[in-house]
Amino acid sequence: MNDLDWISKWADYQPNKIAVSDMETGENFTYLELHQKANSIVSLLKEQHKEGDRIAVIMEHSPFLIALFSACQRLGLILVPVNYKLSATEIRDLLKDCEPSLVIYSEFFDHLLLWVKESFCTIKLADFNDKVRSFKNSFLPSQFEIDAETPIFLFYTSGTTSTPKGVLYTNKMLFWNSLNTTMQLGITPEDVTLSILPPYHTSGWNVFLTPILHNGGKIVMLSKFDAQKVIYHLQKEKITLLMGLPTVLQMITKYSSFHTADFSHLRYIISGGEAISKDIIEQWKFEKNVDIRPGYGLTEAGPSITSLHQDFILSKPNSIGKPNFYVQLDVVDEKGNSLPNGEIGELKIKGEIVTPGYWNNSVATKDKIKNSWFHTGDLACRDSDGFFYLMGRMDDMYISGGENIFPQEIEKVLNQHSAVAKAVVIPVNDEIWGKKGIAFVKVKEGASESELREFLKDKLAKFKHPKEFVFLEEFPVTGFGKISRKDLTRIFHQKMQKNKS
Repeated sequence: MNDLDWISKWADYQPNKIAVSDMETGENFTYLELHQKANSIVSLLKEQHKEGDRIAVIMEHSPFLIALFSACQRLGLILVPVNYKLSATEIRDLLKDCEPSLVIYSEFFDHLLLWVKESFCTIKLADFNDKVRSFKNSFLPSQFEIDAETPIFLFYTSGTTSTPKGVLYTNKMLFWNSLNTTMQLGITPEDVTLSILPPYHTSGWNVFLTPILHNGGKIVMLSKFDAQKVIYHLQKEKITLLMGLPTVLQMITKYSSFHTADFSHLRYIISGGEAISKDIIEQWKFEKNVDIRPGYGLTEAGPSITSLHQDFILSKPNSIGKPNFYVQLDVVDEKGNSLPNGEIGELKIKGEIVTPGYWNNSVATKDKIKNSWFHTGDLACRDSDGFFYLMGRMDDMYISGGENIFPQEIEKVLNQHSAVAKAVVIPVNDEIWGKKGIAFVKVKEGASESELREFLKDKLAKFKHPKEFVFLEEFPVTGFGKISRKDLTRIFHQKMQKNKS
């Protein structure tokens, strides 16, 4: 299916248009140059690697990775972007699982890979690029047969709730996610995105990199997030579309240059990964006239499952919105029966964006995919208007004193308090209750524990109230910008040890 080779298509339609600009090096690549570089990589790889082989990469995002992605697509190879923030042991386990035929790595991560060179075929990025240049004038057909069902990526889950699993991501999924995003936001060849997300996460490719390539737009790349650089390039490059986690969007607003910056070209910000506060939404909307559209995604189905239109963002607080195009959602009980509006159950999804399964893990595949429906493990409910709300992970629900408690239900109420900037609830073991809820709270102004407890009285049943409150100046975050619940648990236990001493 040649229609999936978007870089090749745009190389024919608008060869001289800039496809990617690298802000770190100052290099620009037209669609024709990107296409030619991909062909050169094909020439280098085709003799020693066969369809289905895995090519692992340990590096930050760059134009090179886009060309490599295109080459892998043309050869039927599977690109495995490795999380370079993992420990050496975690990387070892991941590579042993996917058994790549080649590992390409940036010299910045050389220290993590001492053992890798003994177990796998490896090459430094600089050396690989030198070899690619020798194929600059090689002739290859401009079109390749790309099978829609063939995997193009192998993304590993974060492993926050279990051992990381390799998720197969096919060309078909890539197409439907791209089409979905295009239809939601009306993406055109005139759109420009600023890429600040890492390559080891599905959002790093699918918001907005591949939709922009699909539509012949322009990608401006930063290898890593830097708030001041983001503010600068949003203006200089006249960025129209941006993806940012709530934590990232808040960090940007803390710089003085934010208040004087001209973001008049920015049509939308897409946010996901965690709930976004009313304060962040209002600051971007009322100070910069930029709309934020929250959404919901999974590694197993890409980032474009649901979205919340900006017109409903204040009237439907904390909602993940409604299903996007060509996606079905349902909320079911433990027996798989659909639940009525307002009741909490497991969220399941169906559509062409869903993975065919996990790499080398048929047990997990059968457990998650049943009758073409993917069972997410996320708890959700739906209101009478058809808007969906996440209520946490099934693993997050805890039993305290014999009662089922959903942390996000408590968080939703606490976050409605005018003095609360952010609230997160986690369970910890307790001799009396079995589990007890601990509320971690960041306040904008002085709000006491007693005031918050009084606020909860007529809004939540007594058994749902947190047993303890911990006030924080800042929340610990993961490498991807999400709040680290593991670190919150550690903070609580450190506090308990300090109180005992």
